[in-house]
Amino acid sequence: MKLVIIGGVAGGASAAARARRLNESAQITIFERGEYISFANCGLPYHIGGTISDRSKLLIQTPEAMKSRFNIDVCIKTEVIGIDRKAKEVIVRDLSNNHEYRQAYDKLVLSPGAEPIRPNIPGIESKNVFTLRSITDMDAIKAVIDKKPRERVLVVGGGYIGLEMSEALRDRNIEVTLAELEHQVFGPIDHEMASMVGTQLRLHGVDLRLGNSVTAIEESNSDLHVKLSSAILLAMDLKKVGLLIALITKKSKY
Repeated sequence: MKLVIIGGVAGGASAAARARRLNESAQITIFERGEYISFANCGLPYHIGGTISDRSKLLIQTPEAMKSRFNIDVCIKTEVIGIDRKAKEVIVRDLSNNHEYRQAYDKLVLSPGAEPIRPNIPGIESKNVFTLRSITDMDAIKAVIDKKPRERVLVVGGGYIGLEMSEALRDRNIEVTLAELEHQVFGPIDHEMASMVGTQLRLHGVDLRLGNSVTAIEESNSDLHVKLSSAILLAMDLKKVGLLIALITKKSKY
C-alpha cells in the first residue's frame, strides 16, 4: 500500500508515524513544501528570547530520523501542485530545481497546514514587518534583533503566541507594544482572568493597547511609524517602531 501525505509538520508527521504503527509494510511518503518538519511551534518565541538557546531543541523530528526510525520517506522543499484522482497520482515539484514528476498513491492524506494572513494594510509589505509561524520566520526575526536591537517592537495580536512573543522580547529588554483588536488579551479565557493577564503584562513593561487594530504602516529612515484604529492613538501615533511582528489568524495554504 502506497500512502502519500501532503504536509509534514504537526499533522502530517503524526499521521505518518501512526500509519507506520498500523502497517509495517506500507510505503509512506511525506511531501513538505518547507525546509523543516515536526517542530515545536510554541517554542519559537523562546528561542528568539534566549530561553531556549539550542535551536535544535525545537526540531522534534528530522527527515533523517523519520527514515531511520519509521522507514518513512520525507521530501522537503517539495510542493504538491496537483492531484490526478483518476490516475491516483500527485503532481510534485522539487523546489530546489523546479523538476516536476508524478507519485502514485493508494491512499492520500491532506495536511497542508496554514500560513499567516497579511491583511490589506498600507505598508504591510515592509521588510521590517514579520510574521511568526515557522522556523524560517523565527530565524528571520532573531537575525534582525541579534544584529541590531530595536528601540521598540510592536506585536499585533494578543493570543497564545502574541503573549509568548511579548514575554520573550521583554526578557531581552526590548520595549514592547502589544496591540489587540479585542478588549482583552487571551480570548479563550473570561474577562476577569484576562484582566489579570493584562495587569501582569503592564507590570512587566508591556505597553498594552486593547481595542486597537493597525490601520497604516509607514517607513522612514529604517523606522516604522504605525497608526492604530483608536482616534486618540491616531493623533499621537507610535513613533520609531523598529520591528513589527504580526500574529494574526491563519489561513490554509491551499
